[in-house]
Amino acid sequence: MNFQCSDKDLDGYLEARRFAKVLSGEIVSKIEVGMNEKDIEDIASEVFRAYDVRQHWHMPIIGVGEGSTKLSSMYALTSSFLTKHQRILQEDDLVLIDIAPVYMTYPGDYTTTHVFGSNPELEVFVAYAHDVSRKIAEYASNEMTVADVFRYAQELIRTTSNYTLLYPPLISLGHRLSRIHPSENLPEPGLSYLILKKFPFIDSSNLTPMNGLWVVEPYLMHKERAAKFEELVFAGRKSVILDMDNFPDAR
Repeated sequence: MNFQCSDKDLDGYLEARRFAKVLSGEIVSKIEVGMNEKDIEDIASEVFRAYDVRQHWHMPIIGVGEGSTKLSSMYALTSSFLTKHQRILQEDDLVLIDIAPVYMTYPGDYTTTHVFGSNPELEVFVAYAHDVSRKIAEYASNEMTVADVFRYAQELIRTTSNYTLLYPPLISLGHRLSRIHPSENLPEPGLSYLILKKFPFIDSSNLTPMNGLWVVEPYLMHKERAAKFEELVFAGRKSVILDMDNFPDAR
């Protein structure tokens, strides 16, 4: 199966990622200690309106403190909608922000985890989550299967940390990314796009080649707090991380 991307498409995905980073930064800059999860969701909605975001690859996910673990299961996610007013950002705690605004038909799937205040233990945890995402993405190539990358991530995290690797429903360690058709008007079409594709998730059962465009997003837990960052990688003969001004043609 051919999962090649044109230079124009790679540029489009990269621009969408940059756009999502800008929005994420705007959201973080407006968050204050004492806000609850619903307050921060409202801030995100205001930022999306200010930047005229009409469509999202998936619904925005905001997790405050223990709420950062809401992606650990479908039950945790659905029940979190009823308790968002109860989770209040305390000094030296963290917030997880997972957004995916669509920019010019390209999805900008982007996650950051930010510590508000000074908490060395959480800061080390968040830094590790960031670094391990990049290492896994750099490892990927089309000379291995998706399951090989999944097992590599498991072993890397097991041998270099005491953190727990969580597996969000369906998504597991990551997924493919697809451009939105210009006529598509669903507000959050990402999951339906993935379900319609063959072997779209990074998990232990996917024995297809690790080629094409992927989002790598290991989700880690430490003492009832979770952290996650996403890397957008094009896996060809070698991996190309789409997170820089210029990147070589590895196709």
